[in-house]
Amino acid sequence: MTQQGERSFGIVVLAAGLGKRMRSPLPKVLHEIAGKPLLFHILNQIRESDSHASIALVVGNGREKVESYVRSEKLFQDLKISFVVQSEQLGTGHAAKCAMESEWGNQFSGAQNSVLILPGDQPLIPSELIHQMRFPLSKSEAARLLTCERPEPAGYGRIVRRGAGGPVIRIVEDRDATEKQKQIREVSTSIYLFRGDFLRASLKRLSNNNAQKEYYLTDLIEAATRARKKVGVLKWKNQEDLLGINDPWELAQAGKILNERLLKAWALKGVTLIDPQMVYIEPSVVLHPPLVLHPGVHLRGETEIGTGAVIGPNVVLKNVVIGQHVQLQTGTVATDSQIGDHANVGPYAHLRPGSSVGTHSKIGNFVELKKTTIGSQTSVAHLSYLGDAEVGKKVNIGCGFVTCNFDGRVIEGQRKHKTIIEDEVFMGSDCQTIAPVKIGKGAYIASGSTITEDVEPGAFSIARARQVNKLGYAKRLKNSE
Repeated sequence: MTQQGERSFGIVVLAAGLGKRMRSPLPKVLHEIAGKPLLFHILNQIRESDSHASIALVVGNGREKVESYVRSEKLFQDLKISFVVQSEQLGTGHAAKCAMESEWGNQFSGAQNSVLILPGDQPLIPSELIHQMRFPLSKSEAARLLTCERPEPAGYGRIVRRGAGGPVIRIVEDRDATEKQKQIREVSTSIYLFRGDFLRASLKRLSNNNAQKEYYLTDLIEAATRARKKVGVLKWKNQEDLLGINDPWELAQAGKILNERLLKAWALKGVTLIDPQMVYIEPSVVLHPPLVLHPGVHLRGETEIGTGAVIGPNVVLKNVVIGQHVQLQTGTVATDSQIGDHANVGPYAHLRPGSSVGTHSKIGNFVELKKTTIGSQTSVAHLSYLGDAEVGKKVNIGCGFVTCNFDGRVIEGQRKHKTIIEDEVFMGSDCQTIAPVKIGKGAYIASGSTITEDVEPGAFSIARARQVNKLGYAKRLKNSE
């Protein structure tokens, strides 16, 4: 069966609802799983199925936020998206009517056209489902309906057929169903394909004579039956793909399912998961197996991890690029940073935005970096803070080192000042640099020094008060008490 031409096919995404059960002022479709809004996931699957599809996005509650998000998402810049406003939320049928009576809808109102309607709150819909649903309708079909079997169908519209396995007659919403109809396990999934002329004409005749006093899109199935038009059915086996989000618990369940799918896919490619129930990963993360992820690892944003890396327990990374054979120890946190090949970081290190660690370098326990570059084979072993610093190669930073990068002054428009430490410097323990300051190549800084002026290459610098020992004075202090 051949695919319909681009000009004859449109997609309506229903994204106007507030979602009262979410208990949040945020529009429902902007609630996130896997680091992205629900709406992202459905639009991304449309993009993967057909990046040239013409899309009508029906918006209402929080429309400014929804439109702003869609326009800002890089992946959607090339999608053909028209925003249709549903000023009052009067049901799914009313939302579809707003779309079909818009300028966008005028393109798809003919008999040769078809319109796929998707909910914006089903983030697990796969692109293959969209692909199968959009196959052309036969001449005798007015619609195609996606259904699935649910062991607990409460809350879903029931599929009423003429006899067992017979043609679909209508869909009955849960609140309007009889006790006998509530026993039906085949349910509607809120996904439909309609012939354009039938959809537009039938929407005009919709009634809101029901328990909710809303215009139901489901009523169009009975309208097709009465018009002696066929309703095709695509029965989907995996009900997880069709999970709708109505409350925070369902949001959490969808997130868990998506996370498990991502982890399984990476495991089959060679990623070792010590405990997959305790690892979180987002779809935008890129891994280069083989590598190891320990329990408690969180990988977010545009994080990329190289071959042979071992990511220890409770490591949290966001937008971090990690080289090959890197060891990240327990509790390391990094954001918007880079870590070179064979580096060893942690435990309990913190790389704040703008930090870069060179190859074969060591960043030890309780070390914090902020907007700092560390050269290759450099060691910052423990209990140090480096902010707004450039550190060269083969530098040794002793315990308790602090760059004092902020003193309240503004120099050349900057409130934070830079420390430059050139190659092969030895920095003793418990030192401070009062930025801006530069320490030349090969210099040696004595422990306990506070460096306020530049140090020449190869120089020895000591900047501390001279020690004075007063013999017997401790006894006098004790007696004075």
